[in-house]
Amino acid sequence: MGSYRTRSVVTDGFSRNYNAVMPVWVLLKPTDMMTKGGYMFPRFRNTGLTIRISKNAALKILLIFGSIFGVFLMTGLLYFRNDVEIIDENEKRIVYTVSADPYEILRENHITLGAYDRIDFTGFEENVATATLTIERAFDVDILEGGKKTATAHSVDATVAELLEQAGVKLGEYDKVSPAKTAVLKEGQKIAVTRAYDVKITADGKTTTVKCLDNTVSELLKRAKITLGKNDMVSEELESKITGPAEIKVSRVEIKTEKQDKIIPYQTSTVTSNILAIGQSEVRTKGVNGKIRTTTTTTYIDGVKTDVKKTTKVLTKKVDEVIAEGAAIVTPYCKIDDTSIVLRNGRPVDYEYVVSGKATAYTAPEGAYTASGRMAEIGTVAVNPNVIPYGSKLYIVGQYDNICYGYAIAADTGDGMMAGTIPVDVYMGSTEEHYDDACAWGLQYVDIYVVEVGNG
Repeated sequence: MGSYRTRSVVTDGFSRNYNAVMPVWVLLKPTDMMTKGGYMFPRFRNTGLTIRISKNAALKILLIFGSIFGVFLMTGLLYFRNDVEIIDENEKRIVYTVSADPYEILRENHITLGAYDRIDFTGFEENVATATLTIERAFDVDILEGGKKTATAHSVDATVAELLEQAGVKLGEYDKVSPAKTAVLKEGQKIAVTRAYDVKITADGKTTTVKCLDNTVSELLKRAKITLGKNDMVSEELESKITGPAEIKVSRVEIKTEKQDKIIPYQTSTVTSNILAIGQSEVRTKGVNGKIRTTTTTTYIDGVKTDVKKTTKVLTKKVDEVIAEGAAIVTPYCKIDDTSIVLRNGRPVDYEYVVSGKATAYTAPEGAYTASGRMAEIGTVAVNPNVIPYGSKLYIVGQYDNICYGYAIAADTGDGMMAGTIPVDVYMGSTEEHYDDACAWGLQYVDIYVVEVGNG
């Protein structure tokens, strides 16, 4: 539609020109109402029609329309208002608003947000009787290092890692934090940061600094990529824990060992044998050279000689050779070699007295006993106990150096001895061979050396 031009209107008998122009606006039907953020707003359309009226009439019309609009506005505000419940920590309130912007609603109600506060919009939805805005207020979290507060972070439900980043606190590779980085803190909890400290490790002429936090010496050496040899020394026990800044020294130990073998020649000695004839000899003990090993152990610590030790070990024990040389006038029949009897030219040097006379020989069955109660054996002889007491130690040799019975003990007696015709009857054994020996002995003239007198 167009607009009317200036028209002449007869009013109260007068004809006047009206210059007031008034556009005509039409309220659309309810179905054309505008929806914004879940709230209803009226829409108007300009009809394009203008009416020219007098100023007074225009004022009246404006007053009328103003009143109508005011009533309409108040009615619309009441009709289109929304109830919003605001939960701020433990405080709840219900406010009325036509705004669809939650931040605008907070501003309308003079509610301010901190930099780390958060709004929960889950209850702020369309088409609900009462919308809900939940404000989650951030709380302070103290960050401690060495038991002292060094920073403060602000959290609603942030993790420890997020709070450290917020406060600009950086962790080293070996630093520790408690609670864990992924933990979400509650109000009142604190974050404790424990910083790793420096430990200096000196080895091979250079010093390496590693970070430590209650680690063992063994762990720190591994961290410093230092490998120990089996003899190396460390200034601290490997399994001890380093609880603060420290210095550890690794001493490289080299042990050199030198072995040297030495032959020890055996010595030869001679002894006198009363069962070998003069001019005869035999090896009683074969000589064996000894062998010893001397081990020299030299210790070097970091290339400096610090200790030398020598140890000796006998590999082969030396055995001295012993050669027996005969002292008897001829080879004795009795093979008991009593070295307490010293011979010179085949006869005892020391003795008590000598009995000279005939000597016969006899045998007896094996296991036979003598008159003195001693078992008969080669080396026991029969005597007159009144002349030579039982138990006397004797040495019997031929008067003509042609025969030798040798060492003997007076243990038996017989008729010839008691009659005084025969001073001694020598025992030859118990076998047939011994019987032949007795026969071969026959009757001999001997000297009986009483070396030690028996007690009967």
